[in-house]
Amino acid sequence: MTLPVFDLELTPFRSAEGWAGIDARYRAEFGPVAAGEVLLRLPAVIASVPGAVYGLEDIRVSDSAGAVSLTEVEGTSDPMSTYRHFLADRDVDGVVEVAVRAPVRDVDLRTPVGPLFDLRREQLGLFGAGCTFLPVPLSAESEFDFSLTWHLDDGVTAVSSHGAGDEVRRWSGDIASIEHCLFGAGTPIIAPEGATNFGIHAYSDVPFDLDGLSSYLRDIHTAMSAFFEEENPQYHVLVRRNPDKGSGGTSFPSSFAFGYSPTTEVDEADLRTLLAHEMVHNWPHLDEDWTVGSWYSEGTAEFYSLVLPWRAGILDSATFAEQLTDMYRRYDANPRRHLSYAAAADLFWADLRAQTIPYGRGIQYLVAVDARLRAESAGEVSLDDIVIDIQRAQRRGEKVLVEGWLQRIEKVIGEQARTDYDAMVAGEPIERPTELFQGVLRPVPVVAPEHDLGFDIVSFQEPRRITGLVAGSAAERAGLRDGDELVTRRFSYSAARDGSTPLDIVIARDGEEVTVRYEPRGGDIRTTDWVVDG
Repeated sequence: MTLPVFDLELTPFRSAEGWAGIDARYRAEFGPVAAGEVLLRLPAVIASVPGAVYGLEDIRVSDSAGAVSLTEVEGTSDPMSTYRHFLADRDVDGVVEVAVRAPVRDVDLRTPVGPLFDLRREQLGLFGAGCTFLPVPLSAESEFDFSLTWHLDDGVTAVSSHGAGDEVRRWSGDIASIEHCLFGAGTPIIAPEGATNFGIHAYSDVPFDLDGLSSYLRDIHTAMSAFFEEENPQYHVLVRRNPDKGSGGTSFPSSFAFGYSPTTEVDEADLRTLLAHEMVHNWPHLDEDWTVGSWYSEGTAEFYSLVLPWRAGILDSATFAEQLTDMYRRYDANPRRHLSYAAAADLFWADLRAQTIPYGRGIQYLVAVDARLRAESAGEVSLDDIVIDIQRAQRRGEKVLVEGWLQRIEKVIGEQARTDYDAMVAGEPIERPTELFQGVLRPVPVVAPEHDLGFDIVSFQEPRRITGLVAGSAAERAGLRDGDELVTRRFSYSAARDGSTPLDIVIARDGEEVTVRYEPRGGDIRTTDWVVDG
């Protein structure tokens, strides 16, 4: 079967201020679209990040009959995005040409840290995801034969989720493979120098060891590619600087975008762990909505980001045990850990503590499943076998849902598979195995403090004033008061780590900024330390 074509051409451009945007043009076979039907869509907001702001005259559309005028109608929304929808003024058919001049997003110290989708200007170039600047056909069902061509000035290099270099890239897939794709161009610092299949592309000066990090990531990418049976391994990390405090990243196919803060020291051990986690996202997933299947994608990313480097000898057993312990403690100390999966999804964008549930709950559940599979099969079947079997089925074109996961483990575990899954989804405590990985690690029950912020997390939203201060909490004892104006702009992942990690809250009171430090300790909870035992 011949797929419809989708030929994309990108030309980065500059202004007196520096890198200014990308001229994007594509030719695509849409199929017939009647007048009054939706021709194009573009996120107005995706995961809290605004899309490019285009007027109707900024989106130039034509087909064999000439120019096409657009009108905009109310779009659709889902938990992740709000879309703009554009209609054609007449029937459109055949090959359609669409062109836009995508501007970089203006950011400053007030710009919150969020997913790295937006097209941004950096010191050494610009990069962003297609979802924020490419208006595309509405249908997500159709597959296309894609090509990507860059038009670059001398000395400028380009990279995307589909590879580095300015040669024409070709692939097939649905429209998501162009929306959820990173595009970067400029004169970045690349490590290792001259990298093609693997590299870190820093679009500004970075405060960490780029060569050491790239060497580490290349080693674990080799191990992961072998395990996940990747025939054409490639991976690229694009790095930018956030104007405000805070770091973070966003995973894309065969690529990752990382943002660091120049005002916050980068912990290179944490950065390595983060990038290993995101690298795993190239492979395991269920064909479910993220709110249903994220325990699997995030849980396997946590699991294999530790297990595969450990098996390859890149991560020693003591560090492995320490990092696994940290994952358990963070989840067990989370005051939202009892939420059902559906309730956590409802709070996802309102409460960062709900956002972290798929990670901690996912790895604890998968560790328990791995141990039970090994026990019930006398060591013949493990989580590895199930994960690889699912991936092979997906590569054959099959869709694997939660039911497919349950059927596979049920063959080994029996009815207990569904009982354990239902308990996990409901937010019930997850069983701790008595040992892991043939006795290399064993659990030690310990008591630790629950994380207790001491006031409502919605206080970090406008007008950013402390509300709901809990009487007798560590926050109150440290001197915070209801009505205090928050200078600290957000509640970060590191702030939600556990109840023993000191938390700095900057407030404005009587015309002065005051930093209040306290340990957000709540009541005692039971958790697990993993120790090396063989």
